[in-house]
Amino acid sequence: MMREIIYKNMTDLLITRKWRKQETKSKFDIYIPPQDLDFENSYKLYVYNKYENKDFENSILKIIDLISQIYNEDIDELASIVIEDRQILSLHIENELIKNGKPNIPFFDNLIHKTKELLQETANFSVFKQPHFFENSEEAERYLNYCNFFKNDIGSLITKIQLPNNEDIKEGTLFTPAIKGNEINKNFIKIISFINEEILNQDSFDLDDNFLLENRDFISVNISNKLKNLYLGIDYSDIEMTLKGIRINKITEAKELDKSKLNKLTFFSRTIKEKMKEISENNFYGKIIELKSKDVDSDKNIAIVEGLVKNVKRKISMPLNSNQIKLAADAFKNNVTVLINGTLEKEKSQYKVIELRDFKPLSR
Repeated sequence: MMREIIYKNMTDLLITRKWRKQETKSKFDIYIPPQDLDFENSYKLYVYNKYENKDFENSILKIIDLISQIYNEDIDELASIVIEDRQILSLHIENELIKNGKPNIPFFDNLIHKTKELLQETANFSVFKQPHFFENSEEAERYLNYCNFFKNDIGSLITKIQLPNNEDIKEGTLFTPAIKGNEINKNFIKIISFINEEILNQDSFDLDDNFLLENRDFISVNISNKLKNLYLGIDYSDIEMTLKGIRINKITEAKELDKSKLNKLTFFSRTIKEKMKEISENNFYGKIIELKSKDVDSDKNIAIVEGLVKNVKRKISMPLNSNQIKLAADAFKNNVTVLINGTLEKEKSQYKVIELRDFKPLSR
């Protein structure tokens, strides 16, 4: 099965780069190059298609070597993508203090440590899908365990990281699809690109509700804070990040970093926190002070509970179904404390339960 995956990765890589399969013969697929390579019309690339044979991997290595020469790309990187079925994140750092790609130990340790934190927070965000959260997921740990810092190139500092690709980081359920490594990788490069282009490189920006809603897939307090820590940790160096795989080759860069640019990132994170609706999931206790219902047999009933949120007395609007509204009416009548287990959104004058997992009156 692994050899079949290698064969598919090799052919998909060529097709993604606009090579065209001309014909299939008994042992080889014959590909012709895209026009932008400006090769002679007679040029053909032969890809060995007998992946069940012992000499298959040697043949693929020769093709990878040839592709690396054609595109002037790192052969180890291509081998990791095609043979190991990985994606590669490259961090290219330009700093006058770095000589021959050999930074001092504290600089390099900062780079590795803070990049790991950034990757972990992206995995958390991919799992929780919340702009701010307070704990790490098991899936984020699993994702990070797949990441391998495997190469530094000579010259300006280039660190390359093998990332998971088709591995399931979070298993799917009946109601939710699985989360694979490549989905987290794609989120990583998209979110960093968004911050670099829409926040750091803008003279001004308006973080109104429309902007936040339109870009909610890229907005995470945790990620923006970890990215700021990375930029500080590399002493405001210019940095280019490239994500490369079979079907992706995306670059984002941050240049001329300074304190004023990172202050924008601080303002961005602070504003998200202030505007952010969602808070931590927990148990909340209070007493019902109002009931709203046009039809108690429907699922569109509301109870207003007065209780403590973060040790401050607040009103909480809670949607209830037909069974729950009857329990709420009894609790209201008898002035009984109720338990709410769910996730709250902060509105202008109160909180709203957006996911109710449990509601019950407590004993009198």
